[in-house]
Amino acid sequence: MEVKDDIVLQMFLGGKRFKDSLRREERVMSTPDSLLKKENTPSVESITKVQLIIVISEIGDIQYVSSTCVALLGHARKDLIDTRLENWINSEDLYLIESLIYQPSHQTHCYFRMKKKDGDLVWMEAVLSEVKSSIGEEKEIVMMLSRTSDYQNTTESDRKTTITMPTSQRKINGNGVSEEPQIDEDYSAYDLIEYLPNGVFIFVDGIIKYVNEAGTSMLGACHKEQILETSVYEYIEENYHEIVGKRIKSVQQGYRVGQMEQRWKRFDGRAIDVEITSNYTTFKGKPASFVMLVDISHRKSFHKILQNSRERFRKLVQNSIDTIGVICEEKWTFINESGLKMLEVDNYGEIFGKSIYDNLPKEDFEKIWKEVLEQHNGTKLPTFEQEWKTMKGNAIHTELVGIPTTYLGKDAMQVIIRDITERKQAEALMLQSEKLTVAGQLAAGIAHEIRNPLTAIKGFFKLLEREMEEKKGYFDIIESELSRIELILSELLLLAKPHQVFVHPVSVHSLLKDVTTLLETQAIMNNVWFDLKLKAKFPTLKCDENQMKQVFINLIKNGIEAMPKGGTIYIDTKIEGKDLVITLRDEGTGIPEDIISRLGEPFFTTKTTGTGLGLMITFNIIKNHHGTVHFFSGKNEGTTIEVRFKQIDCEK
Repeated sequence: MEVKDDIVLQMFLGGKRFKDSLRREERVMSTPDSLLKKENTPSVESITKVQLIIVISEIGDIQYVSSTCVALLGHARKDLIDTRLENWINSEDLYLIESLIYQPSHQTHCYFRMKKKDGDLVWMEAVLSEVKSSIGEEKEIVMMLSRTSDYQNTTESDRKTTITMPTSQRKINGNGVSEEPQIDEDYSAYDLIEYLPNGVFIFVDGIIKYVNEAGTSMLGACHKEQILETSVYEYIEENYHEIVGKRIKSVQQGYRVGQMEQRWKRFDGRAIDVEITSNYTTFKGKPASFVMLVDISHRKSFHKILQNSRERFRKLVQNSIDTIGVICEEKWTFINESGLKMLEVDNYGEIFGKSIYDNLPKEDFEKIWKEVLEQHNGTKLPTFEQEWKTMKGNAIHTELVGIPTTYLGKDAMQVIIRDITERKQAEALMLQSEKLTVAGQLAAGIAHEIRNPLTAIKGFFKLLEREMEEKKGYFDIIESELSRIELILSELLLLAKPHQVFVHPVSVHSLLKDVTTLLETQAIMNNVWFDLKLKAKFPTLKCDENQMKQVFINLIKNGIEAMPKGGTIYIDTKIEGKDLVITLRDEGTGIPEDIISRLGEPFFTTKTTGTGLGLMITFNIIKNHHGTVHFFSGKNEGTTIEVRFKQIDCEK
């Protein structure tokens, strides 16, 4: 199992979703051993040098244990989760972990022994990192562990560290035996320690026996006597007292302890952050702690500034309405919340590590990557319009900016993606509206210019018809064509001229029955039948009854004409949420997808005798009544027309 840094990054930016992923892994790992393949279970030997992961809460409760760690320790995962970490660590090593947990936002490492199920102890090397989840102020500590043999092969005495002066600086008694030195001005070592830039203290049972100049200055004392023979606890904030006591006891017993960050109080009352290193020594023959303090207040302040800056950046990225992601080796390695919504995925686990080619054609990505690399030194980054595919297979239109970057030392691309699908749809509607406006203006001009000459032609035609009875057949043809011209002009005027609308509550069921009765003769002649399934207690619709009849006459006539061999037109009414839905479905040859997108365009028709204005007028009437119309069809699949009206325009 290779542990990637993006797991930790996901914890920083994913928070709750990361925990959900861990919980899902827990459920998998709880499967009985008999159902798991043996080859998928890591052996203890195979994970000797592999990093293991344990995540604990701020108070030391285990939140997550990796599968390799479970395999090494032999305990069931469910027995480890939600228990105290200290329950599984050798009691002699607890002080190490307790001190490290007190180090906020600081990464360090230590050694300790963990208890295996069979009772054995295993030495572990741990690197700890504190992270903050994305919800609230909850903190967690990630322990990256690896099994080590460094400590297994040492003796107990080897694990103790004694700090002594060089032999040349020890006193030799009358018997020729060297004695431990006292801190004395006779030794050059004293000068070395006294003038170190960092504070040096020697504690015996918590009492300060020695402090150098830097330590005196660090605590704001005027002279050493103010500090000597006082308790170290007077200068340490109270919440550190317990752990400091354990550390002093362990050091004086000769055990190693790791570095620790603490808050100390100066004589002027100001608190300072210090980093402490403690080692074993002796003072006047007694076991003592040799302690070095480094003032890290400035470093902590700078770290806090960086942490706040990082938190602001994290919030900026996570709350951006645009998708922000990182692509490395043609795979998603990071994406924000907006990206999850855009690509229609529920959590980070469904996108991290997935190929970019699941969402983008390979040739398109390679083209973008090439242009980004060529132009990244320019003052303006290139912008691309690109169609993406979501994880559910839906197409979306986007604008994309690519920025070259690196991820774990590898070339990568940071992308900022804006979903412009709705803008594209709005542009298409605007174009359609412009076409309708032009058609309306054209219609008004044509109607005005043609109607008067047409009236004159028809008048003289009637006079000639009376005198030339023997040519009646020709006159019938001419009259039919003139009537057709009048029909076209009437439709053009209906499109172009605003006219008075009489809106009142209309029974949709009665209206549909009237329309089917009107078209029944034409339907029978074409071997077409109507199947009405009208929902009981359907609300009335506030509309212009004549216009609404024209809508359904146009739609149903189209359905009849689409079935030259006959068939059935199904008419259905229903309520969906706050919408009234009228559905018309025929059994015709269907409409190709490229034709559906053009329905409603002025003068566009697939009929040899059509004008291309009927559907445009139908769409306008529905739109003026706050409704929508959608066509669903495919070749040889028939066509379904769905007309929707908001119930705000309806009455019970």
